[in-house]
Amino acid sequence: MNPLLLAVLFVGGAIIYALVGLTLARRVTSKVVAEGHNDVLVPLFLTAGVIYAVLLGFIVVGEWESYDAAKANTAEEAALLVPLYRQTTVMAPEKGAQMREAIRAYAEDVARGWPQFQEGKRNRKAGADLNRIFGIFATLRPATQARAIIAAQFLTTFSQAILDRNKRYAQAAESLSWLMWVAAIGGGIVTIGMSFFLYMDRFWPQVLMVSVMAALIGILLFTTALFSRPFVGPLAIDAAPFEQSISVFTDVDHGF
Repeated sequence: MNPLLLAVLFVGGAIIYALVGLTLARRVTSKVVAEGHNDVLVPLFLTAGVIYAVLLGFIVVGEWESYDAAKANTAEEAALLVPLYRQTTVMAPEKGAQMREAIRAYAEDVARGWPQFQEGKRNRKAGADLNRIFGIFATLRPATQARAIIAAQFLTTFSQAILDRNKRYAQAAESLSWLMWVAAIGGGIVTIGMSFFLYMDRFWPQVLMVSVMAALIGILLFTTALFSRPFVGPLAIDAAPFEQSISVFTDVDHGF
């Protein structure tokens, strides 16, 4: 969904709900409010508000941590390609050149195919590049112990890069479950709704306070929606780490 439309839905919808609900509730309760009304209702409202605040806080923090983990995993996958590229410089010249070509092709195909990846499509060219790297590695015949050690380290690092790639696809497919969305949105509706029955002598100050609270809840729900899909939307994780690794490959080719 378009981020602007999503913001209007969450923030604008919460404010409209607050304004309409409060106006209707005032008409109903203004004639039946008695002394002690707020004394009874305020503790109930505070209890519900605290419970909802804890729930919403955990959801927002949890989605932020998931987003941050996806960003760190993507950066790690791209960063691991640099030591792999450097390790090929001490392999047999012909095999090292083939390996560098395949590693660079993988990084470039991932960067070029990022829009398709964001749409949930598998990058088959990048997968073929990985198979090519495995094929080249299988033909290595280290002539010295030092090369054998480097080859073993290469395989370990390469395996971690593949693991990070698979995690990236898994993270791209994840989102906040519908049950948590029901709890988050339903809790907001209940919390804002309870504020309708608090009574203030003046109408507009109450309208302002309830609208601010509704807007805050809407903003947090909107933020949760953005974080729940780490590779989509205005906060989407991009292919910049892979582009950075490609620039480092060029430096390595020039002896830096």
